[in-house]
Amino acid sequence: MKRNKNPSRGLSVPVQAAMAMMFILFVHKLVREIPGSLKLEGSIGGIATITAAVMLALAIVFLYFKNRWGLILGAIPAVWATLQWILVHVIQGNPDQNGVWWYPIFPIVQGALIIYFSILAWRDDESFSH
Repeated sequence: MKRNKNPSRGLSVPVQAAMAMMFILFVHKLVREIPGSLKLEGSIGGIATITAAVMLALAIVFLYFKNRWGLILGAIPAVWATLQWILVHVIQGNPDQNGVWWYPIFPIVQGALIIYFSILAWRDDESFSH
């Protein structure tokens, strides 16, 4: 495999990993969380979930163009993904859509990995220098 002679042209591995995890959480929100949140009483859940999905999409675009704000913008829904199960399932008492008690583990892990890779990418100053 031929190496890129100018490494500053491509995105670093931590940035690519953060983008990939953001994309996975974005797809999860599209196919599962948005339809599920729209079925719950009240519209605030649907609005919050759609807002988080838009933030993830914008974060991916910002990172593609080597804008460091994408890491911050992507970390916000990631933190929310790690905590939303407490609000939805524990405090509000809504059962999981599939009736599977361990399903919230998936967005928790996705959010934690986005936060981890975002921290690694933030420390990689060369990725964001033009």
